[in-house]
Amino acid sequence: MSMSIRAMQCFVTVVSTGSISRAAETLHVAQPALSLLIRNLEEDLGVVLLHRSARGVSPTAAGARMLAHAREILGRIDAARADVREDANVPRGTVSLAMSMSMAKLLTVPLLRFSLEHWPGVYLKVIESSTGYIPGFVSSGHADLGLTFSDDASADLRFQHLIDEELVVVSPPSAARGKRAQSAQLRGLPTMGLDALAALPLVLPGNPHSLRRLLDQYQQSERVEFRVIAEANAIPQLIELAKAGVAHTILSYEAVCQEAERGEVTLHRIAGLHMTRPVFLCRSDVLPLSMAASAVADRVGRIIADCRSATAAARPRVR
Repeated sequence: MSMSIRAMQCFVTVVSTGSISRAAETLHVAQPALSLLIRNLEEDLGVVLLHRSARGVSPTAAGARMLAHAREILGRIDAARADVREDANVPRGTVSLAMSMSMAKLLTVPLLRFSLEHWPGVYLKVIESSTGYIPGFVSSGHADLGLTFSDDASADLRFQHLIDEELVVVSPPSAARGKRAQSAQLRGLPTMGLDALAALPLVLPGNPHSLRRLLDQYQQSERVEFRVIAEANAIPQLIELAKAGVAHTILSYEAVCQEAERGEVTLHRIAGLHMTRPVFLCRSDVLPLSMAASAVADRVGRIIADCRSATAAARPRVR
């Protein structure tokens, strides 16, 4: 049978490089031997895995499915190898964590600092991405862990609720002109009523962005209609638009607190409505976590718990 671990490793490398010759150089094997190995794999499966042309190779539909399976299987083998070699107190191996920009701002520095200090054998890979893609990264094995804003049912994923991020109104810095410098701490932010918020020119993400879906739900439940003048899905773009005085937006406090501390934008909490979005830790329910990935998941939970405690202490009491 041609579907050996070596064959799968070679196939993944060929697809990744887009060329059998480049893959042969990477793998340090002769090109004819690699070509023969791929053809034997195709014959064994009874399908064509690669489109071949003068410009290189690309996967067929069957090849794309084979690629996903091969990556998953090789990932499980790497996890098993790392798992049996690890001391429970000294995790080792590569751990990839996918998350949004707002969560990356919150987690990357404390997580990497802790990892470098306490886990010298752990190689941490932080993947910043739109949360809509993150469940797919975890399902396919491209990421060991992911942080998402929804726990949509999935047969192969497990979700753990970590925190509720508070959403704030992000306005141009000119909104505070002539006033005392604003505190950038959540507890010190001024408030804005829904009526005032509805009158502002807003730029928001478009559907099906998770933040936009959540904001639309709030509009329906509160029977208010926001004045959306344009759409932009990237958080850096939304922040830049507010900084430039073009419009206001609504983002999580974590996504924009650094800009507020520098005085580049003005923030308001939303009066009478604790507008939040949930954050979930996502992991495979099919593939086992290595000890290193489990340690990273635990540390992420601890950092988030500290953030939750700080946010709860900052929240004003309701009388």
